[in-house]
Amino acid sequence: MSRYKSEQTAYSQLKKKYVPLWRLDTNTVIVTHLNAETQTEESKTYHTDFIRYHLHYSDSKCPDRLRRLVNDGRIIQYLDDMERKVSEAISRQVELWKQTDSAYQKAVHSGDAEKMLGLENCFIYMAREAVFECMVYI
Repeated sequence: MSRYKSEQTAYSQLKKKYVPLWRLDTNTVIVTHLNAETQTEESKTYHTDFIRYHLHYSDSKCPDRLRRLVNDGRIIQYLDDMERKVSEAISRQVELWKQTDSAYQKAVHSGDAEKMLGLENCFIYMAREAVFECMVYI
C-alpha cells in the first residue's frame, strides 16, 4: 500500500536531513509526526480492522483526500474520529437489537448466558456489515 508524506518538512537533527512533518503508511496503519520544536517523532498505530479497511479503500478510491489530510496535519484527528464514530455506531445498533430481539430477551429471562453471548456476537457481526458499508467504505 501507499505511504503519504506531507509537503511541509523540517530539519531532523537526528537524521541530518529534512523530513516530512507528517507521514501515513497505509500498510502498517501508522501515522508519524515530527515535532520540529522538540525534534521528537511521535507515532500512532491504529489496531482496529475498520481503520485498516478504510485506509486501503481510500488509498485505492480517493487518495487525494488522504493526501490532503496528511498535508493539513489532520490525519490523526480524522482517524480518531472515525474510530470513535464507527465503534459507537456498532455499539448502538447492537444495543437496539438486544432490546428488541425476542430470542435474546428469552435468553436473558432464562439466564442462558451462552445463548446471550452467541446472539450478541451475531449482532456485532451484523452491525459491522451495515456500519462498514455506510461509514468505512466511503
